[in-house]
Amino acid sequence: MSVPLFLGRRFLAGRRGGLLGTVSSLALVGVTLGTAALVVAMGLMSGYRSELFEKLAGTNAEVLVLPGPDAEDGATRAVLGRLAGVTAVAKTAFAPGLLLGPKVPGGVDAVVKGLDLPAGLATTRLLGNEPAAAARMAAADPGGRVPVLLGSGLAARLGAGVGGALVLETASLSLSRGLSPPRRTPVVVAGIVTTGFTEVDEGWAVVPISAFDRLAPPDARSGVWELKVEDPSRPDPVVQGAREALGPTATVLDWKALNGDLFRALLVQQTLLFVALALIVAVAAGTVVSSVVVLVAQKTREIGVLAAIGAPPRIVARTFRLAGLAIGGAGVLLGTLSGLGICALLTATRAVRFPEEIARVYYISWMPFRPEARDVLVIAATGLLLVLAAAALPARRAARLAPADALLYE
Repeated sequence: MSVPLFLGRRFLAGRRGGLLGTVSSLALVGVTLGTAALVVAMGLMSGYRSELFEKLAGTNAEVLVLPGPDAEDGATRAVLGRLAGVTAVAKTAFAPGLLLGPKVPGGVDAVVKGLDLPAGLATTRLLGNEPAAAARMAAADPGGRVPVLLGSGLAARLGAGVGGALVLETASLSLSRGLSPPRRTPVVVAGIVTTGFTEVDEGWAVVPISAFDRLAPPDARSGVWELKVEDPSRPDPVVQGAREALGPTATVLDWKALNGDLFRALLVQQTLLFVALALIVAVAAGTVVSSVVVLVAQKTREIGVLAAIGAPPRIVARTFRLAGLAIGGAGVLLGTLSGLGICALLTATRAVRFPEEIARVYYISWMPFRPEARDVLVIAATGLLLVLAAAALPARRAARLAPADALLYE
C-alpha cells in the first residue's frame, strides 16, 4: 500500500462527529445530489431521443426511395430487395383526407397511408403489432368498403370502434376545378392501434395500397418505397446502393436526412443541459475544499511530524488530495448509483406522462429515462476530476507548511 493512501485513510478514520464530520457529510450529500441530478437529466434526454427514434423507425422505414418516372414496380421491388443490408421492401403512399364518423359528422383531418400488404407490416413495424387487424385489412369486405386501420386517438375522436362504418373524403381533380364535391369512400374500421407515437395515434388512417389509387387525391404522394435495414444506425450503405442501382433520377433519403435537424437540436440541448448541471456538481465539489481545509487544520501536528522526519512535500500533498478524493468520490459513486436507480424506477412505473395536448408537441405519451453507458462514464469522470481539482488547493497549502510552524504550539 502506498504511503499517501495509508495516511489518507488514517487521517479520515474516526472523523464522525465534530466539525470535520459535519463538513464532510455536507460535501458527501452535495456531490451525491448533484451527480444524481446529472445522471437523471442525461437519462431523460437519452431516453427521449431513443424513444423518438424507436417510434419514427417503427412507423416509417429507415430509408425512403422515390424511383424515376419510368420505373416499373416489379423491377423496382426486385432491385431494392437485392440490396445488401435490406430486410424488407414495401410500396407506400400518403395523402390528406377527412374522416367522417357518427361522433364527428363534420369530419376529422387525417393522414391516409397506403400500406403494402403483407410486406408493409415489416417496414411499418408498430402497425404490424396487430396481426388480427392486418388479417382483416387483407380480407375483402362484403359491402365493398375499404378496410382502414386507425390510430387510437383518431378513433376516439371519431367515436369509432372495430367494425364501425366511416366515410373518407378526399379531393379530386374535378373538385380542384370547382366541378364536383369531394370524393367520398365508405370505409370500415379493421383495427385500432396504439403506438405511443402521437403523430400516428392522433392522425393516421392506414388503408391497403390496392385501394389507395381509387381514393387518392391528385396531389397524393404515391410510388414511394420503404426499406427496412439490418442496422438502423448505419443506413448510408443502403442509401448509396439504392442510388447506384436506380440511377440519378431516383431520390433516396434515410431517417437521418429526414429528421437530422430534430436529432441535432436534441444533441445540442443535451450538451447544454450537461454543462449546466455539471456546474452544480462543481459547486457541490467545492464543499470538498472545506472538508480538506478542516482536515488540514486538525492534522497540523501530524503534518509537522511528517515534514520533520523527512517526508517530501509531494507525499503530504498527495495524502490530502486522496483524502478529498475519497470524500468526493464516495459522493460521485453514490450519486451515480442513485441516479441509475431513480431512472429505472421512473421508467418502470412510467411516472412521467403527458396530457394529450403536450404529447402532440413531444410526439410521445410518456417519458422514458435511459442513461447511456457512455454518458454515465463521462459523468463519473467529470465528477472525479472536479473533486480532485477542488482538493488540490488545500492539499498544496498543506505541503508548503513548514515543520516549525506546524509544531509551534505543540
